[in-house]
Amino acid sequence: MFTGYASKLANGFEALSVYDYFKAKKLFNSTFKSKTDPYSSYGLALIYSRNDNPFHNLDSASKYAALSYNLFFKKREKKQLYTFKIDSSSILQLVDSIAAKDFQRIKKERSVLRCSDFLKRNYLANKNLINEVIYLRDELEYNETLGYNNSIQTKQFVITHPQSSFVPEALLLIDRQIFDESTKDNSAADYIGFIRINPKNILLNSAYEKLFSIYKETSDVGGLHTFVLNYPKAPQNLEAWKLLFALTVKSFSNDELQKFLAENPAFPLKNSILKELELNKLVLYPYQKDDLFGFIDANTKTIIPLSFDAVTPFYEGLSVVTKNDSVFFINKENTNPFDQFFLDAYVFNNGIAAVKHGNKWCFINRQGQIISPIYDEINEISDNFYTIKLNGKYGALNNFGQVIIEPKFEQMGDFKNGFAYYRSENKSGFVSKDGYVHKAEFDWLSDFDADKIAVVKIGNSYGLINSTGKIILDAKYDQVLKANNGVFIVVLNNLYGFYNGKGCFLSAIEYDFLKEKPADFYTNGLVFKLIKKGEQALMDANGRISIDFGVYDEINFASNGLIRVKNKNKYGFVDRKLSLVIPYKYTNASDFKDSCALVQIKDKFILLSTQGKEVFSSTAEIQKISTHYYLVQSESEQLINSRGELVFGDISNIQLLKGSVFIITLNNGTIKLLHD
Repeated sequence: MFTGYASKLANGFEALSVYDYFKAKKLFNSTFKSKTDPYSSYGLALIYSRNDNPFHNLDSASKYAALSYNLFFKKREKKQLYTFKIDSSSILQLVDSIAAKDFQRIKKERSVLRCSDFLKRNYLANKNLINEVIYLRDELEYNETLGYNNSIQTKQFVITHPQSSFVPEALLLIDRQIFDESTKDNSAADYIGFIRINPKNILLNSAYEKLFSIYKETSDVGGLHTFVLNYPKAPQNLEAWKLLFALTVKSFSNDELQKFLAENPAFPLKNSILKELELNKLVLYPYQKDDLFGFIDANTKTIIPLSFDAVTPFYEGLSVVTKNDSVFFINKENTNPFDQFFLDAYVFNNGIAAVKHGNKWCFINRQGQIISPIYDEINEISDNFYTIKLNGKYGALNNFGQVIIEPKFEQMGDFKNGFAYYRSENKSGFVSKDGYVHKAEFDWLSDFDADKIAVVKIGNSYGLINSTGKIILDAKYDQVLKANNGVFIVVLNNLYGFYNGKGCFLSAIEYDFLKEKPADFYTNGLVFKLIKKGEQALMDANGRISIDFGVYDEINFASNGLIRVKNKNKYGFVDRKLSLVIPYKYTNASDFKDSCALVQIKDKFILLSTQGKEVFSSTAEIQKISTHYYLVQSESEQLINSRGELVFGDISNIQLLKGSVFIITLNNGTIKLLHD
């Protein structure tokens, strides 16, 4: 009996060595039935693992490989059967080989059930592979949980996967979901209830902010009074006190002030509030002369002397200034309220500011106190999020300085339109503000646009994805450029066409691509410029040619109802019916914008109206600097308006501030303030 068993076993492996799978399988099955042993199990596992025979089945292969390993350890008897050496090492190698093949299969199927089946069958595989499958299973389950967007489902994920690497993200997500579920009506009662029930929720400060905003928008004195007394630790507490004071105290009379203080003995700014409120009314503008900065008021009077190397506008009553390589804050009285100096700092936002001490960053409050962990880096706020670096890994904080994305990425960009890219193992993925993490599977990734679409690079080719990571344009193009109105310019073999981000091509890829031209040269998102053999045409969104090739030397997009065209090396303007409105006579011309265009005839520069009237002309170049104003760049610069009227002459310097405010310095030293 034993001799027959051994002979069949040896013959089975001999048949296997010459790929006679039918004979080998028959012999192994026969020996296995007569004596359950590790060697025939090993032979069957080999047959089922190979894909060059009709018996290929990875489920069966993993079952027999595991059985072979477990049976071997009962006697631990090594055997050399024909050319096959069977011991614990060779069995485990086979286990790993089968598991690796199975892993490729489940990666394609991306099924939680398949991952779970894999873990049951391939429990003997190497730990790294097991961990990869566990991560994939958890990722799939977690992303499925994200789809439910329900705190109960997310809590269930944490309970059933307590060791998962996604648990920290899930815990953060639970807090956000509880916040959304508790405050869906966006009412004061919702936020009050949330604050009471969830005092440790990471979005507690957001609830404070929402509640404060409701009271602020409705000028609710009673609500503000309750807010300042019940929430002394809220970041908005001081601002709420200020607003309560401003809404209650109108005349600033002694009786009114004394009454307010008597009714509000906890008022924190008894001595300074009046001064601060008055300073808040003072509008100051950064002003530069030579290499120094200071501040002037609305009457162009210098309030803070020109003594700084750099300044920011005032935010929340403070400006970040630089002097002699030191960075610090000043108030509108030109005093350093914290008596501290930094290597770098950002402006205040929501009562906190990021500052750099030495080579580390942290957040301070309005009292100059450190209120956060110490970080390696903090980026400027973008999309209401700060990207930070801690212990060599990147994550993100909200605008209150609270952790929303745990630091775990090798590299991370700023949030834009709700998403940020990250890098891991030389690949790019992306994260959302809601905590969704899409795996790093791209070679490069652009920022997401307002339509939640991004350009990706896979290998050496480009395509498009949406915010779920789904490919919406296959990555097989040499270049993909974002244009306006959800349109992309797709380039292949130096030819271009147009693609709509909603999922369709607007034209064939058959036009001559000029790589030095920006995206807005080709389209404004509504009309499309086509170029072939140096000739230009225009096409509408329906594919209709509105201006054919060869009609004009150059065509531009309609602006203010007129189209700038070039004919026989001269520019003119036609209307939408292609009737000539302004003759071809200009050597250079811009499109009409705000009812004016800048044109040139030889050495004469002209400001032109839509009727073709010369509003203003000069031998000096004219530059549009805002909606209504133009700079004439002569030796002594002049400022004119869109009617061609001289506003200021003899200008030595012009500064454009945020909000289209100009500070104009004349050659005689006079300073003028101009709002566009």
